[in-house]
Amino acid sequence: MTRLGIRAQLLLVLTVFLVLPWLGVEYARELERVLREAQDRTLAGTAQAVAIALHDRPRLFEAPQRLVAPKGGAPQDLVDAAAARPMLSAGAAAAAPELEEILQGLTRTTARIRIVDRDLGILAHAGSLKRPDADDPASRSLLDPFFSLFLSRPTEDFVDDDGSGSVPARSEILAALDGIPTTDRRSTADGRAVVVAAAYPIWVADRVRGAVLVEETTNAVLAERNRAFERLFSIVVAILLVGSIALTVYATWLSSRIRRLARDAEAAIDRDGRVLGPLPGSGARDEIGDLARSYSGVLARLAGYASYQEKLAARLSHELRTPLAVVRSSLDNLSASSMPPEARPYLGRAGEGLDRLATILARMTEAARLDEALGDAERERFDLAQVVAGCVDGYRLAYPQRPFAYAPPGGPLTVEGAPEIVAQMLDKLVENAVDFATAGAIEVALARDGEWARLTVANEGPPLPEGAGERLFEPMVSVRPQEGRTPHLGLGLAIVRIVAARHGGEASAANRSDGRGVIVTVRLPLALPRVSV
Repeated sequence: MTRLGIRAQLLLVLTVFLVLPWLGVEYARELERVLREAQDRTLAGTAQAVAIALHDRPRLFEAPQRLVAPKGGAPQDLVDAAAARPMLSAGAAAAAPELEEILQGLTRTTARIRIVDRDLGILAHAGSLKRPDADDPASRSLLDPFFSLFLSRPTEDFVDDDGSGSVPARSEILAALDGIPTTDRRSTADGRAVVVAAAYPIWVADRVRGAVLVEETTNAVLAERNRAFERLFSIVVAILLVGSIALTVYATWLSSRIRRLARDAEAAIDRDGRVLGPLPGSGARDEIGDLARSYSGVLARLAGYASYQEKLAARLSHELRTPLAVVRSSLDNLSASSMPPEARPYLGRAGEGLDRLATILARMTEAARLDEALGDAERERFDLAQVVAGCVDGYRLAYPQRPFAYAPPGGPLTVEGAPEIVAQMLDKLVENAVDFATAGAIEVALARDGEWARLTVANEGPPLPEGAGERLFEPMVSVRPQEGRTPHLGLGLAIVRIVAARHGGEASAANRSDGRGVIVTVRLPLALPRVSV
């Protein structure tokens, strides 16, 4: 299963905030809808206001003349639509100042306002659909090319006025001439802009004599929507960026504390389960600080229990020595006294059992003393090759029935530790090899392995059961046959691992490559060369 660290988890949680851009898009859409509705109402209100100002003024529609203004400009004079020459009747002449007065204020609007008669002819014209200041390059930001990828940019470069003196017969103006105020949307002639048009009828008495047509593009709405989205997008990106940095820094600090706690917990216990020391204190008033203090308390209790177990063997040996002496003296007295011959075998078996028990206590005492010696021994630099060579010479005398083969290293191998304790470790290795050997020599080899000294002891004999390589180094574990008369507690290889670990090394056991026996390997770190100052 893929491991997911705290930083990755917090960054994954941060992806929840990616919903903010979606909310921003929805907000921009809602803002656009509201602005469009407001634009519709505004244009309809403007058309109504102008129409109300022109209600019941029949002289504005009496003459056949039309008021035509230059494209995009204000009305100038009355022109005959048929002859295209100046014609001013008495009614039109009186009406012209009124239209000029009404349209004078309309030129300030951002919309285009046109007054048409029932023949769709333009009587008056004010304003323009184009905003000259809309495409100001100075108002653009550096992110405009990016936003242009998914935002439609309004443009004032469009064509919608054919320059004629009449308006097309569109639905909104036809409905207004029928007396129905109407608002509609359409695209410009070149399709580059959308125009909102509101038309309102002009009543004279009970007849519709004309209509007011107010038009405006949606460019202002689109521009406002784009500005809102750009501001919101920038804010969201800033929030995500700051949040990501803050969460990454926090997660890094948090995970570093957890890793430090894990390292301290690992360093507090060796591979054999011994508590080496307490955890460093933590004054943090949070859950990790509570966890560190909890671990420290657990380690303290484990250290106390381990100390009790380590001293238990010595205490038992001491407490059982006197009862054993009493039993042995009693058996000696019984053997010296006259007793029936049939009782002699029972007395002999009792003596053998007592000897086995004494041997067990002696080995328990030896293990306890060795553990104490490891803690009290002074460390020194010594040549491991000399220690091993001297021990092998002694084994040839101690075990004359078993040949020994020694492969020395090519030179001295300096290690740091207690040479006498290392010699006891080698004693246990050789004793174990002699017990299991069935034929051939006990092979002892010492060699340099990089920055390590590798010591191996091999014997010919039965192979190890599958999976027993690691368990051999545990106390009270033995794979030797139980029919032997000498008791074995499985403490020999356990002592080997303890000595190796106290010297910074490691011990392992495996079957030989030829399958004819077992090889036990101990690796000890070489001492660093002394630096002269």
